[in-house]
Amino acid sequence: MTTDMPVPESQPTSVPAPRQPVNGELVWPTETAADAHPTHSGVGAYLHAFRRRGLVAVFLGLLLAAVAAPVVWTTGQPSYTATAAFHIASREATILFAADRDVATFDIYKSTQRQYLTSRYVLIAALRDAELADLSTLHEEPDPVGWLARNVRVNFPGDAEIMHVSLRGDDPAEAAALVNAVIDAYLTEIVDVEQGRRRERLNDLEQIHSEKESELRTKRSQLKQLAEQLGSSDRDALNLRAQLAMQQFAAFRGELSKVQMQLMRMRGELQTRENALERAEQLELSEESLDRALAADMLGTHLQRDLDDVIERQARLQDSPFPSEEDQRHFERQENRLREQLETRRDELRENRMRRTINAKRLEVQQLRQEMALVTQQEEQLMAEVVRAREHAESFGGSSIDIEMLRSEIELVEGTLRTVAQEREKLLIALRNRPRINLIHRATPPAAPDGDNQAQKAVMAGLAGFALPIVLLLWWDVRRRRVNSPDEVSPGTGLNVLAGLPLLPPRLLRDSSTRLSPRHRRLRDVFDETIDGIAVRLLHLAERDTMRVILVSSAVSGEGKTTIATQLAVALARTAHRTLLVDFDLRRPAIHQLLDLPLEPGVTEALYGHAPLDEALQSSEIEHLGILTAGRGGSGHLGVLSNGNLGSLFEHLRERFEFIVIDGSPILPVADTRLLCRHIDGVLMCVLRDVSSVPDIQAACQVLAGFAVEPLGAIVTASGSSDYRHYRYA
Repeated sequence: MTTDMPVPESQPTSVPAPRQPVNGELVWPTETAADAHPTHSGVGAYLHAFRRRGLVAVFLGLLLAAVAAPVVWTTGQPSYTATAAFHIASREATILFAADRDVATFDIYKSTQRQYLTSRYVLIAALRDAELADLSTLHEEPDPVGWLARNVRVNFPGDAEIMHVSLRGDDPAEAAALVNAVIDAYLTEIVDVEQGRRRERLNDLEQIHSEKESELRTKRSQLKQLAEQLGSSDRDALNLRAQLAMQQFAAFRGELSKVQMQLMRMRGELQTRENALERAEQLELSEESLDRALAADMLGTHLQRDLDDVIERQARLQDSPFPSEEDQRHFERQENRLREQLETRRDELRENRMRRTINAKRLEVQQLRQEMALVTQQEEQLMAEVVRAREHAESFGGSSIDIEMLRSEIELVEGTLRTVAQEREKLLIALRNRPRINLIHRATPPAAPDGDNQAQKAVMAGLAGFALPIVLLLWWDVRRRRVNSPDEVSPGTGLNVLAGLPLLPPRLLRDSSTRLSPRHRRLRDVFDETIDGIAVRLLHLAERDTMRVILVSSAVSGEGKTTIATQLAVALARTAHRTLLVDFDLRRPAIHQLLDLPLEPGVTEALYGHAPLDEALQSSEIEHLGILTAGRGGSGHLGVLSNGNLGSLFEHLRERFEFIVIDGSPILPVADTRLLCRHIDGVLMCVLRDVSSVPDIQAACQVLAGFAVEPLGAIVTASGSSDYRHYRYA
């Protein structure tokens, strides 16, 4: 029995009827995600959970934090940080001139070096060091390269030109050895390789410079030999003669190109006309074109006119009153003969037109071939002229051309040689510049552990110990989906909320009104007025639907059903209706204790026949209210309720009382209440805020639906800062 009693009465929440009859039974729908009340999930649910479990959770958190932080502080393994430092210049330290500093470019350069240091290429090279083979730190790791990548830290303190490379470990000597191996691999694989690439480029430039010098000497020697062969130093005369010869040669070449292009076009056109000739030989004339040709032909026109005349005469012969068969046969012979002549003429015209078309195509092809023969002959003549012009130019101007070509090549080689020499000098100077990356100091084994790290671990352990119980308790509470307010009952279960009762301690229900404080008196008045409102609703239902036997139950125990049943029976009796309060919770009877009555005889004795019903019924101090306690049931509760006398008991009770209020067992834990379902008219579900859960209420409604019992609604017992101002009238 719940001693704390049920927020002022709220208006019944109107929701669509959630149950539909299936095969004569009521089916209670299960809750979907869309039906869930928003406070059952999200921040609101955790706030309600913290309201219920906050004190316990905070106490456990403080207790666990008080234990975890000292344990980690005293037993934690000290760690050591080994650090090496580099100087990363923000710009090149050039000898001849100073480069401008670009902050964005320097940031990219620093990020690049950071990525180089933690790259697998450098870390693998670092782990090749034989001195690292015996380190216990690496033996414990299945992936040493990945462990190094996660633990090696590269940073630039204060965004300066100093780069720190550090590693934290349990052994100071091993941490320093690992850092030194990483920076050695970085210097070897990245920094020195970059310097080596510059030297390789310098060697390439030296080789190119030597090759171009040798090539320049050779070409100058060739130019000197050609000048001696000509025997003249008149460069202008040689150039003029060479230019004239080249112009004549170019003119012939131009004419030859035009003729060749013309010949190419003629060959394409010839191919097109030959294809057209082939298509013309295979082409069939259409009937429409033959009809037009026949209509234009004189003989065809004459034959068609004779045929039309014969057909007309046949028609007149048919229309005459006495047609002659001999004349008819004569006309038919003439018609057939004329049609044969017309068809023969059509074939002649087809053959003539085809022959003319093919002959025209063939004539075009022949003419084009003749033109091509002339153009081909012209091409051969021009080719001979081009050969003679080239030989003529080469006979007295070839050496001059070779001289000009050699002079051009010499100028080109000299320009390339100058460019290579400039790049070589720049690179020689750059190699003498100070390196942009310099090692300041290597890592040494740290003499003292990292004190801040141990303190940080202790603080983190304390915070984790404080947060863990809170998170687990709140998560566990939210998973139970407790009812946080009366507004959650209807959306979550489909039940109408008939009323909300304030949560009262038992003494407020037992003490007389003269001993109560004004605040307690007001709460008691709210409670009584709410119960009276439920009673008035039951009176209305009784007049409309014969609702007389009311079962007051809950999903599980401890949700206030006994107190509500008792107070409801009292309220009905005050309306001058004969009311009986029956304790059918045979396993844990409580009404006799609440009303200070003897336990037996009661329901058990009446059902077994050990005592007559009149002897089992007990009176109370309240007029019109009778009490039937549970009796001493022993262990066979199902046997008591299923011995066949339950129906007759309810028949007698219905005859003697106008209302019967039953305090039943919880629906889910035991099956006792289910045996009463066929004898009751309605069920009032008791819901206790912060105790009842939505899944349990849904399951209980499912059980009732299986027995075709429709809940009348829910009575929510709730606490909180509810507004009772509208009850001040009472």
